[in-house]
Amino acid sequence: MRITNSQIVATMHGSMNRNAEELAKLMQQMSSGKRILVPSDDPIASVRILRVQREEASLAQYHSNIRNVSGNLSTQEVNLTSISDTLLQVRDLLLWAANGSNASEDLAAMGGELGSLEETIASFINVQDEEGRYLFSGTWTERPALTFDALSDTYLATGNAKHRQAAVANGVLMDENVTALEIFGGNMDLLNALHGLVATLKAPGLVAGDPAVLQEIRDTLGHLDASHGKLLGTVSELGGRQNTLSLLNDSNGEVALVNQKIEGELSRLDYAGATIDLNNYQLSLQATQKTYLKIHELSLFGLL
Repeated sequence: MRITNSQIVATMHGSMNRNAEELAKLMQQMSSGKRILVPSDDPIASVRILRVQREEASLAQYHSNIRNVSGNLSTQEVNLTSISDTLLQVRDLLLWAANGSNASEDLAAMGGELGSLEETIASFINVQDEEGRYLFSGTWTERPALTFDALSDTYLATGNAKHRQAAVANGVLMDENVTALEIFGGNMDLLNALHGLVATLKAPGLVAGDPAVLQEIRDTLGHLDASHGKLLGTVSELGGRQNTLSLLNDSNGEVALVNQKIEGELSRLDYAGATIDLNNYQLSLQATQKTYLKIHELSLFGLL
């Protein structure tokens, strides 16, 4: 079989091109620090890297959700604590009014102060976040949790008792709200009792020491203690959720560190081995070029 000069030239060109391509690829790997530039460089490792990256994206979303849920819970806790402080003020006034030694004028003054505290409690229950959503209305965040109906002269619950949830870890959902219905009940017994008592204490002709008035004060005090107990339990529960979120966030962070290590090990370039390969490719390319020049100089006329 006769090998022509053109075949020799084509073979040499092909060899130099392959070496040049491998050399260029290696230099690109070294400049980026990555062993895998395209999936075909290592299909198995590429699939593992994609899985790790998907998990990293999920962890980033969990971190964002935890931050948002924690912020929401903190805002609710602050407002519930304010309601608790207000209820304690109401309780002090009720105990004072219930001792039976007050004049009618004293009870009327207490009624005025209790009316202001009633409005304060209602405003805290209907608090909104920076986006205008009602915090304690359950999933009906566009509605106030509480509405005063002037026709019936009573407070009505206008939210629901459902919880909004967010994914904070793999397979873990966290409630991001509490509701007014959980604490004050569907009939808003405390506020309605307080509202009725305020009207009684401020009514003209109130008789101090009237047993019916004293009983109404004691009934209102009973509603207050029941609601305050539920409120304190809810605040404690919010603290427990915050602790859980903190633990989950730390756990997610540890998983993220492991994933980053795995991804680095799969994709990171071994510079020591790459340096050896670079020298080998350079030597191979130089040898091919020299061989090509020698062969290119050969001619039958040189033998004459």
